[in-house]
Amino acid sequence: METKINKLREIEKSKNPFKVPENYFAQFNEEIMNRLPEKEIVKPRTVPLWDKVKPWVYMAAMFIGLYITINFLTQQNGQSTMASGDTAIQQTLTGSPQAENYWSTVQITEEEFYQYLEEQIIDDSYFDYMYNQYYLN
Repeated sequence: METKINKLREIEKSKNPFKVPENYFAQFNEEIMNRLPEKEIVKPRTVPLWDKVKPWVYMAAMFIGLYITINFLTQQNGQSTMASGDTAIQQTLTGSPQAENYWSTVQITEEEFYQYLEEQIIDDSYFDYMYNQYYLN
């Protein structure tokens, strides 16, 4: 152990113990390039036309299928409601009051609507629930 310490003391602090061969960095690039293996030149692969077009064809097929499905479902729905739609058309043509309301065939006044809501609240005992939440808690 002492011999290693003695050797370290022998090295002068001002002198660099490492040495680089002459013109090492001047020829460094050339040496590295000479040691590398030759690069093989690979021809780029030719991509067939079908491989280029395939994603677009698949997407078009998907949209066509979606269009056909939606048309089929809307026609099925339209045929099943045709009987009830005929009566609505007749009422519209005769000028009944239901023709004025586009979104609903049910005619109800505001008062009847509020009465219905009040009955629902009473039936479901929401008044008791709200009273307990406000006054008992």
